[in-house]
Amino acid sequence: MKGDKHYFIGINVPVSIAHQAENWAKELIPFPFKQWTYPDDYHITLQFLGFLDDKKEKLITRLKEVASRHSSFSLQTGQYDVFGAYNKPRVLYVSLRPNDKLMNLQRDIQAVWEELSALYEKRPYRPHITIAKKWGGEAGLLEEQLKQTSIEEQFQVSSFALFEVHPASKPKYKKILSFSLQSQ
Repeated sequence: MKGDKHYFIGINVPVSIAHQAENWAKELIPFPFKQWTYPDDYHITLQFLGFLDDKKEKLITRLKEVASRHSSFSLQTGQYDVFGAYNKPRVLYVSLRPNDKLMNLQRDIQAVWEELSALYEKRPYRPHITIAKKWGGEAGLLEEQLKQTSIEEQFQVSSFALFEVHPASKPKYKKILSFSLQSQ
């Protein structure tokens, strides 16, 4: 039987960005999203894994190898936006400025997971920080309302982590193991 825990690989978001996003989200709380991300859970997903079963130790070994091949880098946050239509958005998020080092790291991690799991992601990777999910109302968001608001902050990424998902807890993402990138 498959394990009952889900996992993902991600990057922690600095507290300063989480506070800015949380404060802005409080202004939006009347919007009927069914799930608002708990601020301690803000992150950038690199790869969703689901169940790990007997792959966990092999995955950890391979992620250490990936980390040893990548150096730390800076990321820049940007505007708020949505996945889906503005009249019924699936996800409200903070965007990230394009970054080749992030994309290369994500591609290497995805390749490791595809090799170990034989599961292949068809959608292109779009890095973001999820603020809320699952629209539950009639009236939608105004595109202008989102495009005029941003978090313009740069931060250093020196590691990524393996997280375990605990849906009934707050915070619901527990860091299991951190993988340090090489210093620049």
